[in-house]
Amino acid sequence: MQFVQAPIDVQNQQVFDELKRAIENALIARTDDFLQLVKRFGLRVREFERMLKEHVFEQLPGAKQAQTSEQLYGELGASDQGLIREFYLTRIEEIPVELRTKYSKLFRYQ
Repeated sequence: MQFVQAPIDVQNQQVFDELKRAIENALIARTDDFLQLVKRFGLRVREFERMLKEHVFEQLPGAKQAQTSEQLYGELGASDQGLIREFYLTRIEEIPVELRTKYSKLFRYQ
């Protein structure tokens, strides 16, 4: 029998979707720009909370939010924060190999 993760309902869908759009803008539409910003801030790609504090997502072209990503994240409950973190980390793993190679230091675990 194969393991299937039980779905968890999002509690604050509006805020979750807004933060999800910011992540998608960074990781799908502007991947190279995003990775350059991460490098400039001296972060690694898996340091999601630090990126929120540094306002990395807001500095990308196409970022349109009334609040900062950090504020949006703070409005989410613990389960929603876990879901958005999981969404972000899953998207990180989908970055094309050529960009992962180009920015290999950012993908190291330490």
